Amino acid sequence: MIAEQPKSDSQSTSMNILETLRTVWGFDSLRPVQQEVVEASLVGRDAVVVMPTGGGKSLCYQLPALVTQSLTVVVSPLIALMKDQVDALRLVGVEAAALNSSLPDFEIAEIEEALRAGQIRLLYISPERLVTQGMIALLKQSRVARFAIDEAHCISAWGHDFRPEYRQMSLIREHFPETPIMAFTATATPRVQRDIAIQLRLTKPKLFVGTFDRPNLTYRIQSKDDKLAKMIQAIRRHPGEGTIVYALSRADTESIAEDLCAEGVQAQAYHAGLDAAVRSRISEEFAQEKLHVVVATIAFGMGIDRANVRCVMHDCIPKSMEAYQQETGRAGRDGLPAECVLFFSLGDVERVRRLMALDPKSDPGHQGALLEEVRNFAMARSCRHKALSEHFGQSYEVPEGGCGACDVCLEGLIPLANADEVGAKIRDAVLELQGLLGASRSGEARGFGLSYVARVLRGENKKEIRERGAHEIPHYGIFKGQSTERVTSWIRQLVDQGVLAQSMPPYPVVTVTESGREASQFEIYEHGAIETKSSRRSKSVPAIQEAYDEGLFEMFREWRKRVADDRGVPPYVVFHDATLMRVAAVMPSSLARLGSVPGFGEKRLADFGDDLLRIIEEYVAGKEVTRDQPLHGAPPVERPKPKSTSNQKQTQELFARSESVEAVAEALGIQLRSAWNNLERFVETYPSSDLSPWIAPELESRIRAAAQEVGLGYRKPIFEALGGEVDYGPISVVRAKMIAESEGNGATEIREGGDPEHAM
Repeated sequence: MIAEQPKSDSQSTSMNILETLRTVWGFDSLRPVQQEVVEASLVGRDAVVVMPTGGGKSLCYQLPALVTQSLTVVVSPLIALMKDQVDALRLVGVEAAALNSSLPDFEIAEIEEALRAGQIRLLYISPERLVTQGMIALLKQSRVARFAIDEAHCISAWGHDFRPEYRQMSLIREHFPETPIMAFTATATPRVQRDIAIQLRLTKPKLFVGTFDRPNLTYRIQSKDDKLAKMIQAIRRHPGEGTIVYALSRADTESIAEDLCAEGVQAQAYHAGLDAAVRSRISEEFAQEKLHVVVATIAFGMGIDRANVRCVMHDCIPKSMEAYQQETGRAGRDGLPAECVLFFSLGDVERVRRLMALDPKSDPGHQGALLEEVRNFAMARSCRHKALSEHFGQSYEVPEGGCGACDVCLEGLIPLANADEVGAKIRDAVLELQGLLGASRSGEARGFGLSYVARVLRGENKKEIRERGAHEIPHYGIFKGQSTERVTSWIRQLVDQGVLAQSMPPYPVVTVTESGREASQFEIYEHGAIETKSSRRSKSVPAIQEAYDEGLFEMFREWRKRVADDRGVPPYVVFHDATLMRVAAVMPSSLARLGSVPGFGEKRLADFGDDLLRIIEEYVAGKEVTRDQPLHGAPPVERPKPKSTSNQKQTQELFARSESVEAVAEALGIQLRSAWNNLERFVETYPSSDLSPWIAPELESRIRAAAQEVGLGYRKPIFEALGGEVDYGPISVVRAKMIAESEGNGATEIREGGDPEHAM
């Protein structure tokens, strides 16, 4: 075990950490959580580290091995990932090795001899190999300083990717009782975090949780209408860069890949049914950037560390939020902008549920609850970054004007124009269906399942509908011709608003609530088209485009590809895009200046510095170019700002001229309720606005008095305090102004309580 270092040595330890980081990797600082994890490792603490993909987990166990010049054993289930990490470490001069079944006997013998001689700093092995008697005996001879368990969520039955072989990891404590163990994972809820510590028998482990939000990712939920066209558009937004499309079944991967190829997109299907040699070839071609689009089952990508995956698409809903976070985390690992598109269908939810039920090892209740969380996420109309952060227990304050990086904040959701009419029809149809059944013996209302209601509204000619007489209710078939997904989404939104209620499984039925019977206004939203440009860089990273020379950057990429091919490694192992962008921004004229660019350790500079300077010299020859430009940190990630549509601009102009709400609705061709919503947003933006052009001063005073009595938390209590005599439109506008005033005064007058279904 590493001896705990005296407090007086803490400063020198920090200096050693930074000096090693600078010398080997060429960086001047660690992220705060990385620094804390490394320091805990150096004093021999057990730990559970939850750090999202792209957050820099590997440095947390690689650095201590070099600072102390001792052996760290890294347990990983993925041979491809082991190879990439070992290749990357050797490229920067670190003695690293992997022991796995793909190696010939003579190479295994060489590695084992190097271990006994103390020549290896990082050893990567699989969980199955680690627990063999021979491996344990070898490690005892090799004086292991620490163990790092990667993908540690696999040890927990409560996680999303449980693997029985990981349960054997508890043997580490039995054979190495004094050696610290650090467990690393990208996704783990608090329950899984606790289970990891228990299963590994960690001693007073310290918990480190990084920031789950990935600000460089844009999340989009889209309907499956014209799915193929949407997929092709997304792929073509990222020419020459990686795209992974996840599908549920082997047949789906092949079908989608064939459709893409037929449209001129070179794509390959990847699944467990393919020959191992074929799978290996596809993985290698994708990693080496010879193939850019792979349509795969979820097993693909776990061993691929390709940094410039710019797009991850899900053809079908993932089985859990943890799986979604991990799979989307394979996009933008270099910190540059990338997008994640989930094609959502309620039919897919049931399809996944049925498949999970066929697995005898699964817990239907637990798996069903995880799937329901994903369904709720996909159907929500709140910021995706906020929803993901809060799922993992972290707060996220949505910036003014939206996050700028999800479909909701980028105006991917639009109000349904005839929402009041649609909502009333659905409510009335549910009441009619309840009437067919009557009340239960306990007097409670009885109802039908949500999917049954949707089939009735669509006018489906089903036996179960005719037997119940549902085809004879007045509202049967009122939404004939509408898709199942669309109608079901409308119904679920009314459940979310409290107009309808849905009972608990195993037999959830839909009924109308007491407040729903009296409702006259409804809020229903649908996914709209998201404006995008064909060029990724002009759309997502304008600041980077201005900061570096794209022509020079492309020359660097071509050179990197040649170097990678010569060395038999993926291009991202040589340099990440972000590092080459920095060089293209600085245009250094000397090795010393090049060495000051983040990402250049001593060995990389010695191996590649002259080549890069030569490329720059060739590129700038005959051009008026200023070399040795200053570099202000890493290339910034800039999200596109939420677009202001022409309607929004026109709306603001109309309200600024004090046009009436009715006049604005007529001018824009929208419903009156939507115009009131627009006025509310206008008042939020310009809280000093005088409301008299739209709301009579006497009415404003009444609303203010009611709001002061019941609080500003929700609209419904204000509505009820006014006796139901004032529409929600004026209430929302006055409430928005009062909230803005209270915030401006530093006061917090929003009370708890009320009806959350009517929160704004």
